[in-house]
This record gives sequence, structure tokens and C-alpha cells, in this order.
Amino acid sequence: MDEQADRNQLVPATKDEEDALAEARDALLDAREALLDERETRAGERDAAADERERAADTRDRATARRETSERRLAAELERREERLVELINAADARDRAAELRDRAAEARDAAAAIRAQEAGRDPRLDQRDRSRASVDRLFAGEDRDVAAADRAELRDMAQNAPRDPRPDD
Repeated sequence: MDEQADRNQLVPATKDEEDALAEARDALLDAREALLDERETRAGERDAAADERERAADTRDRATARRETSERRLAAELERREERLVELINAADARDRAAELRDRAAEARDAAAAIRAQEAGRDPRLDQRDRSRASVDRLFAGEDRDVAAADRAELRDMAQNAPRDPRPDD
């Protein structure tokens, strides 16, 4: 056993061995420092890439918010125009109906005046009054038709000048 104990004991190293061990230690330390530097560099690159992705996401979010705001404004404008179109259409239709009623009233007054003219002994002033009212009804009917035509012209202008959606249909 003594022999074995002698083998396990450390033998003093020679100067060359100590120098080689010191060089190996220094090389290991240099390699470790290089690995740590490389690891730090990669971590910095990952952080920079993450920052760039975050900036790109922020830019996309801002663009999306601007687009949504623009779409909401466009939708509100289109809704206002739609309401105005409905009002104009209803007004034009009402004026056309009023003009038609005035035309019918004028015809009825003309007919009443003609019947009175045929009857002898009637007051000629009634006949003249009916003819005057018929003329007024025709005048108002013409004005109603003019306003209805103007409303329709405005509708055409609105339709031609309506904002267009710049995005193509999907």
C-alpha cells in the first residue's frame, strides 16, 4: 500500500509544466472572456432587434389608428350625405305632389268657371275669382316643380362629388 500511496501523492511540477499550466489557464481565461464578449454582443443585437420590432409595431399601430379615424370620419360624412339625400328626395317628392295637387285644383276651378259661364244669371265675379285662383295654383305648381328640379340637380351634384373609397374592393 505504501507504493500506491506514493503514486497518489502530488509530484512537484517542473518549471516547464508550471509555465504550460499557466499558459493553459491564461488561454482558458481569454477564451472565457471572448465567449462572454460574444454573448454580450449577441444579447445587444437581440435587444436592438426587439427594439426595432417594437418600433415597427408602434408605427403599424399608429397607422392603423389613423386609418380607423379616417374611416370613421368618412363614414360620418357619408351618413350626413345620406341623410341630406333622403331629405332632398323627400322634399322633391313632396313638391311634385303639391304641384300635382295644385294642377288638379286649377283644373277643377277652370271646370267650375266653365260650368258657371254656361249657367245664365250667375255672378260673373265668381267665374273671374275661380279663374284667378286657377292661375295662382298653376303659378305655385310651376314654382314647386322648379324647386323640385333644383333639389334633383343638387342630388346629382352630391352623387357626382361624393367621396370615393380609395381602397380597392376585396
